[in-house]
Amino acid sequence: MLHAVVAACLSAASAVLVPAGAAEQLDFRLRSAAVAGPGVAVRYTTACPPGVSSYGLGVSIAQRTGAHVATASGTVREPCGRRSREMVLAAGGVPFRPGVAYAQVWGCAGAGCFEVDPLVVVPVRFG
Repeated sequence: MLHAVVAACLSAASAVLVPAGAAEQLDFRLRSAAVAGPGVAVRYTTACPPGVSSYGLGVSIAQRTGAHVATASGTVREPCGRRSREMVLAAGGVPFRPGVAYAQVWGCAGAGCFEVDPLVVVPVRFG
């Protein structure tokens, strides 16, 4: 199994999302990503605004591997309150290799979890 380490720039990958038509904000910070068997394990933290009980989150990672693209993605909707979380993204197609990949994150807090623009796009480094 190939283990991966996220580039130092990833530690600064954070964003606050304000859903359209809502004052609710989801604070998201991507902590690490590692190739884990056929998928990618992503560790992150979130903070919901006061009075919000749940959030939705989607993460996808893509990496050019020669003539192909390795991809992994996953979504979760869960209650607020647990700051440190881990999600295993299901991978498809070709495996990830050491090198740069890009993570794209969507998120929302409360009931407005539809048609959300990307929250943040960050480079990650495997290997």
